[in-house]
Amino acid sequence: MKRLTRLGDIALVGGSLACVMSFGFLVWRHGLALHYLNLLGVAVGLAVGLRLSASHRINLALCLLSTIIALYSAEVLLAYSSSVLNHPSATVWLDFPQDANARVAAERVNREKQANKKFDTRSRLEVVHEFRAHGIMVYPDVFPTVLFAPGPGTSIRSIFTSDRGEVLPLSGPANTTTVFCNESGEYLVYESDEHGFHNPRGIWQKGSADIVALGDSYAHGVCVSSEHSFVGVIRSQYPATINLGINGDGPLAMLATLKEYGLSLKPKVVLWFYYEGNDLRDLDTREKNSPLLMNYLKPSFSQGLLEHQSEIDQMLKSYLETAMASVTSQASFESIMKIQHLRQAVYDLYSRRPSQQGLSAELIDHFTLMGSPATSDDLMLFQRTLAEAQRSVSPWGGKVVVVYLPTWERYRIPELASQDRDRILTMAKELGMPVLDLHPAVSAHPDPLSLFPFRRYAHYNEEGHKLVGEEVVKQLRQLQLVEEANKRMGVSQHSYGVGRSSKFQGF
Repeated sequence: MKRLTRLGDIALVGGSLACVMSFGFLVWRHGLALHYLNLLGVAVGLAVGLRLSASHRINLALCLLSTIIALYSAEVLLAYSSSVLNHPSATVWLDFPQDANARVAAERVNREKQANKKFDTRSRLEVVHEFRAHGIMVYPDVFPTVLFAPGPGTSIRSIFTSDRGEVLPLSGPANTTTVFCNESGEYLVYESDEHGFHNPRGIWQKGSADIVALGDSYAHGVCVSSEHSFVGVIRSQYPATINLGINGDGPLAMLATLKEYGLSLKPKVVLWFYYEGNDLRDLDTREKNSPLLMNYLKPSFSQGLLEHQSEIDQMLKSYLETAMASVTSQASFESIMKIQHLRQAVYDLYSRRPSQQGLSAELIDHFTLMGSPATSDDLMLFQRTLAEAQRSVSPWGGKVVVVYLPTWERYRIPELASQDRDRILTMAKELGMPVLDLHPAVSAHPDPLSLFPFRRYAHYNEEGHKLVGEEVVKQLRQLQLVEEANKRMGVSQHSYGVGRSSKFQGF
């Protein structure tokens, strides 16, 4: 009995000291936070426990030890789980931007794996590591959205600087095998062009283009092979088409990309692919807070990215190596001490809400937010952005054509689709820009939801890309913008080789 009492006292004293030391460590590391005081409260409680009777001290010590063992066993198990879906910091690399969190991603992947036994459930990082294990140096896709960090006040700034000041790359590394994404069960892997865009290599050699495509992930080609993307379909009819679409781009990033790369090509037509699902939200929640991106509204502003490709490549590859290492590294001592993985798992469990109309509550919240009307200030900013794009290409008679891309929810839950549709279409027309509205063509399809992978909320599948590409080509021919420009200039359409892209399920 005396030995058990002594062991109990040691456990209580040790627990009290551990709480005090943890409090000191956290304050030293992060500064004082009110919730850290809970540790001092526990320390005092354990110290007071030493005044209890011997049997009560033993019982208290046993409860303390069993609780600690149970909590930290679960924490270690979660922290070192082999499944990337259980790793909170890995969600940024899952490549499914529609997923609200790791739990939603895991549920969706498991559901699709059951329906399609060949569905590749690997994370993008796992695909990268497998390529590298076979001696193929590849990199995951990277895009401007992830390169921002908080700046003064509400502003955001690029994480990169040089002797020229702040630097924001607007594309990926050049001439690089890029592991892009997987929505239909197979990963898209492509070779980036001379400036890090999703084009056939060598397409910049001519130094000009009939058509330049701007846009976000849809224009970039998520997640279909290069030749089957809607830009690829357009290129099959207009060979001198260069794709400057980049995953995550909003209106200001699109304008910046046009000015940095597109103007050197003097395109006859700029296809501005407007995605109704988030373009205005990108402008509101992120881009207008970047002083650098806002500078592109000034006629003469440029970062000079076209002349600094090697520097950009070095920046991006260094960033990607560091980011991948941080995701795949072992859990930190501090995170385990705070039982962060266990707390996240409990939060995910209890934050689960009933589904609505067969969809997760998180997805309904997302639709509600994205579809809500934009403010008048944001609409005016978007109008300025479009006007500056048109002003930039007007010196050689270029024309900006707005292509309106509809969302999945417009055909599944139309009441939650963008409420800014009419205002955007009217705005473009008032600026004198031709508008190619894809909604009528998609809605006329016998089954619009079949144009998306597994009929779920995602980007267009190959059939959807084909429909969009063919409709754009048809309407462009009706407008005769490229043909008339070629006649004026006395030139014919250029021809380029077909770029290499693949879908991979593994080695």
